[in-house]
Amino acid sequence: MLYSTHHNKNTNEDPKTSVVFENLLLFPDNIFWEILKKSAANKNILPEDAGLLLDRFEFWPRWDPCSSYDTGNSNYVEPDIFFRFEKVDIIVEAKYSDISGQYREEWEREFKAYLNEYETDKKKVVLLAVGGNSTFTKEPELKVENHKCPIIKYSWASLLDAVLDYEKRELSKIKNDNQSSIKRIVRNVEIGFNNIGIYKYKKKVEIKGLSSLYVLGKLFHTAIKYETDLYSVSPYKEDMKAEHYGYQFRIDPKDGRRKQLWLSIALWINEQEVISIEARNEDNWAGKLCKIIENGKMFTSKYAKKPYAEGNSYYFDAKEKLYEDFESAETFDAQVEIIRKYINDICVYYLK
Repeated sequence: MLYSTHHNKNTNEDPKTSVVFENLLLFPDNIFWEILKKSAANKNILPEDAGLLLDRFEFWPRWDPCSSYDTGNSNYVEPDIFFRFEKVDIIVEAKYSDISGQYREEWEREFKAYLNEYETDKKKVVLLAVGGNSTFTKEPELKVENHKCPIIKYSWASLLDAVLDYEKRELSKIKNDNQSSIKRIVRNVEIGFNNIGIYKYKKKVEIKGLSSLYVLGKLFHTAIKYETDLYSVSPYKEDMKAEHYGYQFRIDPKDGRRKQLWLSIALWINEQEVISIEARNEDNWAGKLCKIIENGKMFTSKYAKKPYAEGNSYYFDAKEKLYEDFESAETFDAQVEIIRKYINDICVYYLK
């Protein structure tokens, strides 16, 4: 955490920002840019090539709050990082959580302060909102008079995933001694992410008091990607909001007698970490299943509370027994099997 220590920034998201980006900055410019582009929620906004990263990069710059455009601040405006590439300027606003904390008013202040400093340069500028995003829907551009600034959202986990993807694709190709340092940089980056609670390796997931969505995402993704003799299960879309984190997924029957079934599994973070499955009640099948679960005649009865309906969907909240078995499971793979069992009964009933 060189930069956060140097700037006496030792609280909240600042050490996290420092340890991640100071290591990413060690990559050659083209690799650093590739990681930024591939990990973005809105990839098409960033140019394919940003050019060289110029000497003008700074952690926690202090910008003029009111010379040309009034930001509402009296002393200064302080984004987390400013990068100047040949073809584009980058403002980074980072938040500690991967769930909430970003807000538009802060982005607007930083864009106005950027214009106070660099308006005459007439460069393209983009703001990266790293962490703290309750959704990953596209945001309207920031606009100040005739100036525009797109917003691109990131999760901390998506940055690590882009590094791991690069490692998988490219590291084995490095034969030149002049490039061997890249292998050490990748290792530094991964260790940096580990130190802030975002892991490459599959560790057991702690549901109660969950601090990292990355490992939970790996658990859900692994648990809903499998195949049996009767059906296959495949992830469809990650679903992240302020109040919950989960995955939508699809069941494909193999005999063709039933149509595809869509389900969702989520951890409801603001409700004491409740795991819930959502099933849409097409053809009333979910309603019938609820009665069987209530009568204790299925495996799911061990783990699911009495289902309840909201609109055209039924929700199956987990009982305390699921969390007890989950915590006592010895490995990540054993935890995956518990989640699969929770899902499997619903699938099997649907296919009858």
